[in-house]
Amino acid sequence: MVGLFETANLLQKIMDAKWMRHEVLANNIANVDTPNFKRSDVVFEELLQKYLKESNSRLPLKTTSEKHISNLKPTFDLKPEIVMQHDRVLRNDGNNVDIDKEMVELVENTLSYNIMAEQVQRQFSLLRSAITEGRR
Repeated sequence: MVGLFETANLLQKIMDAKWMRHEVLANNIANVDTPNFKRSDVVFEELLQKYLKESNSRLPLKTTSEKHISNLKPTFDLKPEIVMQHDRVLRNDGNNVDIDKEMVELVENTLSYNIMAEQVQRQFSLLRSAITEGRR
């Protein structure tokens, strides 16, 4: 089971990737009329799936002495990557930005970011409840 702090750390990484994707999509939209501009995108979900698959297969260590191997998991290093797409050209000026597609992806990314923000809020609400033992 993933701990509260590891979950918060993971949600932070996801939100950072969503924010980066928002900036990349906004850049694509801003350059929709720039000749020879090539759209970019952020690759993160595949890295996240690989990490989650690996972390579910690990068994937690139990220590009974301070001389045992630490039970702390190493901090995972998930970093989103920006990739430029050269594979298609939509117009004669060499630009490959499809404004409709970019706008849909921007809305989708914004909604996804908002969902992650709600998850972070819930995690901290659980932590607050645990600290105050359910009292207000």
